[in-house]
Amino acid sequence: MVWQERSQTIVMVTNLVEGNRIKCHKYWPETGTLSFGPFNVTITGQQTLADYTTRHFAVQLTESPGDILTVTQFHFTEWPEYRVPYSATSLLVFLKKVKKRHELSKGPMIVHCSSGVGRTGTLITIDCVLEQLQEEEKVVDIAGVIIHLRTQRMKLVESLEQYIFVHDAILEDLLCGDTQIDARIFHKSMRKIINSPQTYVTEFEKQFKVLEKVSPKPAEVSRKEALRNGNKNRNLWYLPSDKWRVALRGGSNDYIHAVFASGYKQKRAFIIAQSPMESTARDFWKMVHDRKCGVIVMLCDLVEDGEEMCCQYWPQTGMVKFGEYTVDLTEEQTGIGYTIRKLSLSNTESGSAHQIVQLHITNWSPDGRCHNLSTVTSVISQMINIQITTGNSPTVVHCSDTVGRSGMFCATVTTIERCKTEGVVDVFQVVKALRVQKPGAVPTVAHYHLLFEAVLVYLDSFDTYSNFLSDKNP
Repeated sequence: MVWQERSQTIVMVTNLVEGNRIKCHKYWPETGTLSFGPFNVTITGQQTLADYTTRHFAVQLTESPGDILTVTQFHFTEWPEYRVPYSATSLLVFLKKVKKRHELSKGPMIVHCSSGVGRTGTLITIDCVLEQLQEEEKVVDIAGVIIHLRTQRMKLVESLEQYIFVHDAILEDLLCGDTQIDARIFHKSMRKIINSPQTYVTEFEKQFKVLEKVSPKPAEVSRKEALRNGNKNRNLWYLPSDKWRVALRGGSNDYIHAVFASGYKQKRAFIIAQSPMESTARDFWKMVHDRKCGVIVMLCDLVEDGEEMCCQYWPQTGMVKFGEYTVDLTEEQTGIGYTIRKLSLSNTESGSAHQIVQLHITNWSPDGRCHNLSTVTSVISQMINIQITTGNSPTVVHCSDTVGRSGMFCATVTTIERCKTEGVVDVFQVVKALRVQKPGAVPTVAHYHLLFEAVLVYLDSFDTYSNFLSDKNP
């Protein structure tokens, strides 16, 4: 069918196995070439991101080896069967990426899930309604679109939940609009806004107000475990949601004030944690040990404005114990506005040990103001280099409230990663996605516009943007 219709885009919205049942047989090779009857399929490239994977194939018919059909498969991996994604944000970003790459002149787009009606129908409906909005301003007829689609394939959009999700996705797209900025003009755009104080305030406030409308509120998500363990929380603000919280392994109580957060390329790229208290320091180190974390980014001081923000969970010199965990300080270096500590973490019960680097920024105020934003970008560079050598374990990030500096840091890293891969800067969408897992992240308009400035400082650290974007995928 792909060969016959000369289709060069496949959109897959199911996983191969769901609930221990095969939903789709793998019709492509992991590496090299695989034959399917008279067709040879060669995988020529693959890029795996947090929510989807893009694969590139070369398809040949053995009877005509000189004719090669180039096919791109976009595989969305975060859509459970019979249900809907937790948030429309990631699916809208995915769909826009597909549309940007798909060319109508190169055959029809093939869309499939397991049955070809639920998830497939939902995606196609969202796409059709977004096209309708472009062609007919202020016209939204979701029911009409589905009725028309069902004349071509029965039961497209098969549940009320999926029908509601289509409405949510369209509303979100209408409210948010296009917030992408080409990286090549980002510097010019930012300088223009910053040099015009009135525009500066208006533009950021406008985006932030929309962000507040479309983001889940911290008190509206389920936080049963956090409320049940009140003595393990410094306060009741920004408690971890049950869906995204990090669970300690083993033992009768698995609660710790921490959540997983996705980066650009990796699910669970970050663990956003509460700064440890004396009573939770052992749990903090257990979490680091359980998840084999190689980097800790500390964004607060031990005491700020006369109030303890973090207990000292590492030794000044030598060794210190927290329950069954021993922490050794093996090296300490001081940079401009930050300190690097190399620590060795050992479990005295199992005998296991691994090395950790703590990056401690010391000149970043709780309100988001940093005496020198290049400090933040220097630490990001250090973190990225360390992660390359320590693998894909999550980076632990903590500050005074888990949302201000921690939210800015994680959002800055993700924005930079996307910029380097796609050549676009989209702070709005990055923060919106982060707030799904950490409601309240980047809590004020001041934090929000400083995040833009942090990204700008990072990009400005390169001689030219072309050097930064040199390995950007086409």
